[in-house]
Amino acid sequence: MTHAERVAAFDRLREKHLRFLTAVLWKLTGDRELFAEAMQYALLALWRHVEKLDTEKAASYIYRIALSANAKAWRQRIGRNGDIRPQPAGADDSPETRTDRADLVAQIRRTITRLPDRQSRALVMRYFEQKDYAAIAAHLGCSEAAARSHVSKAVATLRRKLAARQERDHGAA
Repeated sequence: MTHAERVAAFDRLREKHLRFLTAVLWKLTGDRELFAEAMQYALLALWRHVEKLDTEKAASYIYRIALSANAKAWRQRIGRNGDIRPQPAGADDSPETRTDRADLVAQIRRTITRLPDRQSRALVMRYFEQKDYAAIAAHLGCSEAAARSHVSKAVATLRRKLAARQERDHGAA
């Protein structure tokens, strides 16, 4: 494929799938800085694989690229020891907003550490390391169904704890 053909294929791909890619990345990241970084990784991956993606079945590949870009952006934000690197505060972030966000992150981390060992490891591998259920099952020494169950129970516990926090915070206000 010549460079001109590659550029034309990339432009067609971007025009056709940019809205989908944007929606998926925003739902995955939920953060402006993280979204921008993930979008850069995703567009770079689209460029690298434009020959494979210039087909009718490109949407599933693009979804996978979005997942990988999100994981890479998170890996860039989270250090080797698991501490989230401080991000520059947005111009509209008040000290209260930054404090609330930091409190929420701390509560999520505490809740994850208090989960049963297999659930916490499965959750981290699935959502932070972007591992598939087969890899999680192999690492934990269990079936894929059990790995799915561990992740599901961990997510349900996190939702319950966060809902209780939100109820407590809004009830106290």
